[in-house]
Amino acid sequence: MSKIRQRDFTFADELPPHADGVMHSYIVYTARKDDAPHRYAGYISAPDIDLAVEYACEHYGQDEVCTNIWVHLVEDLAETPCAEESIDPASGTDGDDDDGDPAWIVFTQKHRGDIHVETASLHAPDAKTALSRAVARHGASTVQVRVVARERIDTTEPGQLIWRTHDQTYRLARGYSKSVRAKWAAVRKTEDINEYRKDDIENHF
Repeated sequence: MSKIRQRDFTFADELPPHADGVMHSYIVYTARKDDAPHRYAGYISAPDIDLAVEYACEHYGQDEVCTNIWVHLVEDLAETPCAEESIDPASGTDGDDDDGDPAWIVFTQKHRGDIHVETASLHAPDAKTALSRAVARHGASTVQVRVVARERIDTTEPGQLIWRTHDQTYRLARGYSKSVRAKWAAVRKTEDINEYRKDDIENHF
């Protein structure tokens, strides 16, 4: 074997206590700009919330321009079943918003297959009450309502760099063809590019 393969690696510190191989599922939401509602982005697996936020920044933070990310454990949400038609707000119960200290974030899904979008916040003593109030207040014209305790949501720091500042249009479907064409144009004559594209798929660039 080469010398590089024969090296013995030593580490100064022991692995942190939480690095026990147990992975947890987290839900990720992104905000496309400051003061914009957070929108469901997807799931991520991580051993703890801190790494979950880091992974979310690296993964979902490069899928689209965003200024903030929310992450919470899957088991921290409470939601209604996804209805075939709009939810009847009367199936929930409204109440005094001051009878519970915990703040809850409400997410709604307008149509089946849509993503969940941050809609409002409310106060309630527990998840069941929060969900019932969310249905009564925001269930109209939605097929599913979800609530998550605000204190259970971890977030990126204000001003934290998520979307990289260098040109990343090549990562986006809408920017890929344009970027490729620009690179070709930088090193080839227009006539050569057009000749090359004769057998290409329609509207490739």
